[in-house]
Amino acid sequence: MAGIMRDKLLVDLLSRTLYEVVERCLPVELAFKRACKLLKAKLGYGERELAYEKARSIVSDYMKLLCITGSKVRSYRELVRLWFNVESLKTPLPPYCQLSYNAWFYGRIVGLLGREEGEAMLRSLNRRNLWLRVNTLKASVESVLRDLEREGVDYEDDKHFYYMVKILSSPKPLRQLRIVKEFKAIIHDKASAAVVEVLKPEPEDVIIDVTAAPGIKTSLAMMLTENRARIVAADIDVKRLKVMKVLLRKYGVNTSRVELVAADSAYINIRNCNVKVMLDAPCSNTGAVGKDPSIKIHTSHSVVEYYSNIQRRLLENAVKLCNLIVYSTCSVMPEEGELVVKAVVDRCSGLKLVKALPWASPGYNVVVFRDKLMRLFPHIHGTEGFFIALILHR
Repeated sequence: MAGIMRDKLLVDLLSRTLYEVVERCLPVELAFKRACKLLKAKLGYGERELAYEKARSIVSDYMKLLCITGSKVRSYRELVRLWFNVESLKTPLPPYCQLSYNAWFYGRIVGLLGREEGEAMLRSLNRRNLWLRVNTLKASVESVLRDLEREGVDYEDDKHFYYMVKILSSPKPLRQLRIVKEFKAIIHDKASAAVVEVLKPEPEDVIIDVTAAPGIKTSLAMMLTENRARIVAADIDVKRLKVMKVLLRKYGVNTSRVELVAADSAYINIRNCNVKVMLDAPCSNTGAVGKDPSIKIHTSHSVVEYYSNIQRRLLENAVKLCNLIVYSTCSVMPEEGELVVKAVVDRCSGLKLVKALPWASPGYNVVVFRDKLMRLFPHIHGTEGFFIALILHR
């Protein structure tokens, strides 16, 4: 009877999580936490982790389930039961359904990369790549690697950034590792770290981190300069800035050299042009599907266009602030990368693009200057999908 009750609880948890994701547009992690709270689920640590991984999987497979059911209206509970048996079904499905993306998302990527590479990218995007960044403000690379070995973590040193570690397997979630709890290592994707590397922060640099919260990139810039840069970290969300300040202190950042500013970055005005601007713009997050598969469910052309308009406004203001700007988005859509840069370059004369990472892929073939842009892909670089552009004034 106990086993049956646990099975019923799992079905209840998964169906409620799916409801929260689809109907309330919540990210998977938040939807799962809400489901546990609403159902008053009492789970042991191992049970909770297992249930969460199943929740991530069913959300990732949601579009496939819709393809299988067709026009039939199914409850979320019925979809969960169907999902448990989905591997045994022999229903022929088109490629976008097999990969569990909507037709627009699939068609956009395959149209850009071709069917073979496009499907390889989408397949890889479904899986989460795990990275740790050694926080050298609190520990040495050598000591962190020794700790990883002691905790039974299988890892791979990164060949580009000495402080990045690719996690191949771990006996426990990364957030539960002692070095992560002690902030000696930070869960940070390599593609996101690459944005800061393109900026090339130096001691005594003045850096404006536009849309800075939650502060992961700010902390890396301070780490690379041994706490000797000066950073103006701007964000429109005051609550996120307060959380950011606490996190920076935990990361070992000298917060006396970081000024937090609550402001809409589309209207920031800086008189000193001898600064560097890092603009990691708000986006559709289509490059982070592996981390949060709910993104696949809610992404559409209109969502991408919504963010594209915001990004153009932010970048147009950023190029007026200083002579060096790094623009980035965690998106695999050209509307949030190449086409944003093209719109700004066309409107603002005297701008120069530089490919700062020789190992990065070029931009999509939708602009003539694609070779001067940078893209990181999950199927090539083992990272989230990212777009990066280094923009200079001539």
